[in-house]
Amino acid sequence: MTWRTPFTALLTVPASLALLIGAAGVGLAMAERLYGTPAWLGALDAEAVRTILSVVATSAMTALSLAYSLTLVVFTLAASSIGPRLLKRFTTERANQVTAGLLGGTFLFALAGLGFGGEEPARIAALGAGVLAVASVVQLIWFVRTVAQSVSVDDELAKIAARLERDLKRLRENSEDGGLPAPATFRPLAATAESGYLARLDRKGLVALSEKAGVVLKVERTAGDYLFPDTPVISVSDEVSPDIREKLSATVRQEPARSDAGTVHFSMNLLVEIALRALSPGVNDTFTALAVCDMLSGALAGVSRSTPRLEAIRDTRGNVRVILPGASIEELLDEAYHPLRRAAASNILMAEGLARAYQRLFASGHAGTRRALREHARLLLADLARVGHAETDIGSVSELMPGPAGRTVNS
Repeated sequence: MTWRTPFTALLTVPASLALLIGAAGVGLAMAERLYGTPAWLGALDAEAVRTILSVVATSAMTALSLAYSLTLVVFTLAASSIGPRLLKRFTTERANQVTAGLLGGTFLFALAGLGFGGEEPARIAALGAGVLAVASVVQLIWFVRTVAQSVSVDDELAKIAARLERDLKRLRENSEDGGLPAPATFRPLAATAESGYLARLDRKGLVALSEKAGVVLKVERTAGDYLFPDTPVISVSDEVSPDIREKLSATVRQEPARSDAGTVHFSMNLLVEIALRALSPGVNDTFTALAVCDMLSGALAGVSRSTPRLEAIRDTRGNVRVILPGASIEELLDEAYHPLRRAAASNILMAEGLARAYQRLFASGHAGTRRALREHARLLLADLARVGHAETDIGSVSELMPGPAGRTVNS
């Protein structure tokens, strides 16, 4: 999945598309030079063809510069108002990649028509340049609409929350309670080579290797964790061949900087980071933090009724092949709401939002979820009292706590 990294996303994908379109221009120009101009294009004046190709080339390069400039402006605004970690996700947006590739390819296509048509410019290239110009205009309109949405915090929150909900659903569906090998049967196999963040693991590749070797793999660490050298990452239930051992070791990759690891924790931490930034004195946007609070409760509602355990991935025959670290509802609640609770101690409006989120999850959760939420509610009221809020304000928060009129908080 290296093509989805931020560097390659805005380099390899657009460059490949631009070169492909440019090569098509060269092919059309050479074909016309070898086989002659089609009769239905013969009436097109050579000077008009040259003008069309020149205008299209100039306009495409101007639009490409505008698109990249607009992208940088949007990135700057998003980094300051939403969060800097979103920049890596913006670079993988399909609209950015296609727009850069199409405009660059249109420029190369027009140059090919001017330079490879012989003494006269290729007339068929002028027709192709016209089609590409129309496509570029449509693409540019779509691009502007997409980048405008990128600085809309509500749209970004909805996308991140939807992804978190999908990851939590996958975690719940893959959770295993029994039928797994005992922990003592696993032995360390692959470890980290240096310090750094554990990159996203290729789940399908791990399943294929474990099925080939007839073993069960256990991933000891979560993608995105910062690990020191020689930290065990993958354990195996039985001996494997040197070839399989080497391939499994190659799947353990590290990155110098934290990136989108495709885990529940990454999406959750991203939402929490946006909320904390919104609650900071420099931004002071409580309603964005409230939206994050609501979306976290919506995403966690599904797992509040279940007990996520180890995540197990099965092969096509239904056999467990890869075991991944799971997460309990208590751990997820702590990770999501403890940072927000600490930041909301001086903000009654945010405290009321947290209380409503606790109430929703309390109503939908099982006994373990309710115990955890009672503790969260108790800590929130203690923080409010420590800061010195008026009794009326604290009472307004207490009434929203889990249970009727907050009675379950202290029960």
